[in-house]
Amino acid sequence: MISTAAKPPKPLRLNQRAQLVSAASFARWHEIASVTPGLTALDRAILDMLAEHYRRLQVQGSAGSVTIEKMAAHIGSEPMSIRSSIKHLIELCLLGVQPGGGQRPHEYLPALPAAADDAAPPF
Repeated sequence: MISTAAKPPKPLRLNQRAQLVSAASFARWHEIASVTPGLTALDRAILDMLAEHYRRLQVQGSAGSVTIEKMAAHIGSEPMSIRSSIKHLIELCLLGVQPGGGQRPHEYLPALPAAADDAAPPF
């Protein structure tokens, strides 16, 4: 018997100390994230590319999808390096990743370290 029940969505990859930031606040997120200690040049390039993606999304209403391969081609790096940098950005509480499925690519979500008292958002 074939089950017609849909698979449950894959869990969001987000550091437990991080809090997602609304896409509408991408400019402020980019300002804060870009000056985080410990970032590499590749980390900053990924943050810049994602900020540009969210800017286009806000202005034009659509911006296409962002994939590891597109990031690698745009930045001029290897996909493996992009994956490592994304993992580093998650560890720094600057990025969340909603895994895709099938033809749906991963979604890269802006995040910042959660406020110490958890009652107030970071901005």
